[in-house]
Amino acid sequence: MTYADDPQRLARLLRDLAPALEDAGVNLSGSSSSRHLMDDARQAARELEGPDDKKGPGRFAGF
Repeated sequence: MTYADDPQRLARLLRDLAPALEDAGVNLSGSSSSRHLMDDARQAARELEGPDDKKGPGRFAGF
């Protein structure tokens, strides 16, 4: 399976990229291309995941 076939897998990769860059020492307050890559990765992950439709606590569906 490729990332193109699985947007959730791609979103997870992009989400994991941002903290990996931070751990590698990217300056969080800088304006380097690495810093922009972190922001772009997080934004792309949010777009791939779609709207935030998580169910709140207390909801239950029984069948």
